[in-house]
Amino acid sequence: MRFLNGRVVRLEYTFLDDETPLDVPAVSVTVRDSAGQSVYTGPASRTGDVWGVTLPPLPLGPYAVEWKGGDVATDRTSFEVVGAFLFTVPEARASDIDLADSQRFPAADVRHYREVVEDEFETITGRSFVPRVRRVTVTGDGSSTIFTGLLDVIRLVDVTGPSGSLDASGWTLTDAGFLRAPYELTEGARYSLAVEYGLPAGLEDVKRAGLIRLRSLLAAENSGIPDRAVSFVAAEGGNFSLATAGRNGYETGIPEVDATLTRYRYRILNDVLGVA
Repeated sequence: MRFLNGRVVRLEYTFLDDETPLDVPAVSVTVRDSAGQSVYTGPASRTGDVWGVTLPPLPLGPYAVEWKGGDVATDRTSFEVVGAFLFTVPEARASDIDLADSQRFPAADVRHYREVVEDEFETITGRSFVPRVRRVTVTGDGSSTIFTGLLDVIRLVDVTGPSGSLDASGWTLTDAGFLRAPYELTEGARYSLAVEYGLPAGLEDVKRAGLIRLRSLLAAENSGIPDRAVSFVAAEGGNFSLATAGRNGYETGIPEVDATLTRYRYRILNDVLGVA
């Protein structure tokens, strides 16, 4: 679940035993940031079987949530605050006449598959198309420079060393993800970094590719073509080969989407690091 930076965060949860809602007398909620620090602790309100809490706007980053239902159950969920979305729900609905049907495609489904698309695009290219914060751990090698594994770095949010929180004002990060400390990092010591990274929001070719991919995921059951098919014969005649995900260099199986993502793969760095 993702929320836009600068907006209130509305969290809702239902305690279930498989498909059966659990009857819990009261629920307390604890929200922690990526460093494990508590940013909220308090009671949740109830509407039927749904428990909820509203939080003020939070900084970018991932958060862990603990829902404690007395002695009955304790469950954990998570959410993330990001700087932008790849596209808005209205843009998704305007992109296809079928998606305009909010009964068939509820907003919750559109938001869920938007996250699926955003994550898939980052997995394929190694780059985020929305500004976000990730916490990474690096191990010192005795030098002052080390690779974080992230690209399109915007800023270093905070840094924690073996002895606790460190002053990050003298630390720098290149957009290619190389960290430069103001001193040599102790060999073998682990440093935890919260890093904001991602390409600028609003890249039109990526947005278009994202909308195409969204439609393919939401309307998958309507294609009439078996999932394992690599070709098909049309009723009007003719044999057609399919662009199939995982074959011949295709990632999603949609040529226009795959072509767009290929342009954004960081090929020079991939070649240096030996990544396919």
